[in-house]
Amino acid sequence: MTNLRALTAEDAHLTWEWRNRADIQFFFAGHPFPINFEKEAKWIDTIVLQNQPHSYFGIEQDGNLVGIISLRDINLIHRNAEYAIFVVGGRGSGRVATNLLLQFAFFDLGLERVWLKVMSNNTAAINLYRKCGFLEEGILRKSIFKKGKFYDQLIFSILKEEFKGTQI
Repeated sequence: MTNLRALTAEDAHLTWEWRNRADIQFFFAGHPFPINFEKEAKWIDTIVLQNQPHSYFGIEQDGNLVGIISLRDINLIHRNAEYAIFVVGGRGSGRVATNLLLQFAFFDLGLERVWLKVMSNNTAAINLYRKCGFLEEGILRKSIFKKGKFYDQLIFSILKEEFKGTQI
């Protein structure tokens, strides 16, 4: 069973290991370099104490933390937020977690639009987003530089009325 839960300070050891894995760093548009445990623990402490403008959740499957999912830059005036996810384990947990987060975004927060950016070569993530109802709406050409090469980012979004029929 997959569910979302609050992240805790105790999660920092595991999330620190994840953020230092080359396969995760490659598709992670944020800080692209290895980080120390102190920096990860400080980041976890910060997000544990805030709800706005970012909401981060742990993805838990069968009692194990298998990823992180978030709404960032939540804008309650324009009713939108940026979505992000990374899943390290837990087969099928990404789709369930995404649907749970979208349900929270649209029906608890009252958002109208959730959007995301994804590297154009991240086919697994793109397939997940399409299965969850996201539609491609644009491209940021050569906007990411990784391992000596530029990559495009695709922009996807989903509107509240497009999500209503999605089953968890």
